[in-house]
Amino acid sequence: MSLPGRKSAFLHLILLCLLLVWARAGWAQPVQINSKSEGYAGLLSQVLEEQGTPLDLPQAMALFRQGRGQPGKSPILNFGIDSPPVWLQLELDNPADQPVAVMVVSGTTWIDHLQLSLVQADKLLGQWQMGDTLPGAKQLIPGIGFATRLLIPPGRSELYLRAASPDPLVLPIEVLDVDVFDARQHEYRFVYGLIYGFLLSMIVYNSMLYIGLRDRSYLHYSLYLALFGLLNMTYTGHGFAWFWPDNPSFQNHCILLMMVMFGCSGLAFTSSFLSLERYAPKSLRLLQALCILALASQAFSLLFNAQAAETLAAFVFALVASLGMLLLGILALKHRHVAGHYYLAAMFFGMLGTLITTLTVWGLLPFTGWNYGAIKIGIILQAILLALGLSFKVRQQQKSRLQAERMAERDPLTGLHNRRGFNEQAAAIWSTAVRNQRPLSLIMLDLDHFKTINDLHGHATGDKALKLTADMLAQNCRGGDVLGRWGGEEFLLLLPETGISEAQALAERLRMEIQTLELAESHTKLALSASFGVIERSSQGQLEQLINQADRLLYVAKHSGRNRVCRED
Repeated sequence: MSLPGRKSAFLHLILLCLLLVWARAGWAQPVQINSKSEGYAGLLSQVLEEQGTPLDLPQAMALFRQGRGQPGKSPILNFGIDSPPVWLQLELDNPADQPVAVMVVSGTTWIDHLQLSLVQADKLLGQWQMGDTLPGAKQLIPGIGFATRLLIPPGRSELYLRAASPDPLVLPIEVLDVDVFDARQHEYRFVYGLIYGFLLSMIVYNSMLYIGLRDRSYLHYSLYLALFGLLNMTYTGHGFAWFWPDNPSFQNHCILLMMVMFGCSGLAFTSSFLSLERYAPKSLRLLQALCILALASQAFSLLFNAQAAETLAAFVFALVASLGMLLLGILALKHRHVAGHYYLAAMFFGMLGTLITTLTVWGLLPFTGWNYGAIKIGIILQAILLALGLSFKVRQQQKSRLQAERMAERDPLTGLHNRRGFNEQAAAIWSTAVRNQRPLSLIMLDLDHFKTINDLHGHATGDKALKLTADMLAQNCRGGDVLGRWGGEEFLLLLPETGISEAQALAERLRMEIQTLELAESHTKLALSASFGVIERSSQGQLEQLINQADRLLYVAKHSGRNRVCRED
């Protein structure tokens, strides 16, 4: 290498060293106290983990001054599950001549023990004890963390924070201007108001649908949303601050219990929505065993006071349950479930949000506000898609039910009303005619020699004759008439607002139309004919009586030579 090249490399090396020194000096820069103070200060802090024996404040201060602390590696520090107690040191610089009021926000709402100390020139100016193991939820701001109002004296001072918890040890720390803190608090209240309002409206909506439709999917979905709301209230501190501030022992375990209950409710909703009991009983038994195992692990951990194991089991179950719901969605789509595409999309967003938040709190992903709140975004998107999926499922079920009812009222060969369908359609017409004394006539017809057609040419040919006749009758009916296949080769035609003369004329026209029908069979054209009985309502009290009298007239037409109309005189 030439001399200029060596000099250039040497200068680059010096520059790199200077940059590293500058960067490290930047880590040790104090927090400037002014009217714009805000932002996470993890990168500006020094971190010290306790090794075995607990440290008091003087011991921790001495170790920091010996250079035993390590620079913070991220704006929000995350030490994972069952971490040893941690000390943070943060230098403050107030250039003003007067003390400045700030809000120090430290820790997350589920941290067991927090001790905040303000020191200047080795003199302790104040010390505050916080955490969810202390009654009263002191200094807890739901959704934000533990907030302490401090008066920072002029000049240099130090903050020392000791945190201990078997739960995920996440330590955001901020020194905020009071106005900035108040604005954030208002913002958080607004956001959580929207979230809880949305969840409540969805719970009420689906509960009412369950009451009206008796579809268990709506009940399980309401329970699923309710448990998510409870889970959110527990880990954001709303529950501890509002409902059980004097019961820290419950607060110490309720987050993990709600995680498991929320996962179980999601699996219960999945089994109901996808009808696993009918289509995948093995998968249903596996889900039930998984839920029982998760609940048993929580009970075992509580019994033996193994909170670290309780925490780990809850987080693992949350991940497994989310993944299981997604895989079942893929299976449902594969089997063409009626709303499988809605369910799969919903589970994808829900699982993604749950996964990101769980891994973030666990310490496997960098802790940011977006990562931490991913579960709320995912569940809201999931709720919207599942609501659409449930609505689509109900519409399809109603459509199938209407089709089934229609099929139950229709003759499958001709598509006309069968006996049941004819009676249901004719009941209102009959009632109107009787009540208002309006004319009403009935035509009954029967294909002649139909048994011979079946015997000589087969039932397939007979079916063609029936279908051909039914199509012709349907084309000649008015909109208000009721046409049905009464049985075998018999047809009924109910004619509202029609007297006997008009009915007879129609019957004659239909008789002639049937004569023109030709049925081709083996190069032979078969001619059809029919006999008719026609009657007008007079003193009959029931429709059945009118039908019986039309049947007798049809019998007369048959025995009078067939292919004719016989009316009541």
